[in-house]
Amino acid sequence: MNIDLNSFEREKAIDEMLPIGAVDLDLENARVVSPVTLTGKAFKTSRVTAIMGRLAGTVEIDCDRCLRPVQSQFDFALDLEFIAKNQIGGATNLELHSNDLKLDAIEGSYLDLEEIAREQIVLDLPQQFFCQDDCKGLCEKCGTDLNLNDCDCEDNEIDPRWAALKNLN
Repeated sequence: MNIDLNSFEREKAIDEMLPIGAVDLDLENARVVSPVTLTGKAFKTSRVTAIMGRLAGTVEIDCDRCLRPVQSQFDFALDLEFIAKNQIGGATNLELHSNDLKLDAIEGSYLDLEEIAREQIVLDLPQQFFCQDDCKGLCEKCGTDLNLNDCDCEDNEIDPRWAALKNLN
């Protein structure tokens, strides 16, 4: 789904539902499992196009400890600005200010809503995700999910780097 920047003069309402599969996060541990709704407005000036609105849907994220997939809702505000690449200039070292963090460069006269949604969802995902705060994870030896079952693996191996300390009295 694209917004043609030439199709409106100053303001355009956005009310799009991106179907399941339209937003591919391109991640092994997370995927979108519901339609993604993008609502708000696009504002255009002579230099910048801004999108203000909301992005909502559901992602399924694999727990970092036990790999169990857990669904999580997201619903957050969008406040993005886009500028044509040719207006940035040829400087290779630019100083960024806090307002520049919401600024992105685009080529052409279209905004790809699926790509915008993908990028914003990935940025919103936690760096580490646990199915529960006290998740026990998987056994390192047999792979048993320790949240569901105990395993019979013994943890009496001594790290060879510390084996010499065993002989000290």
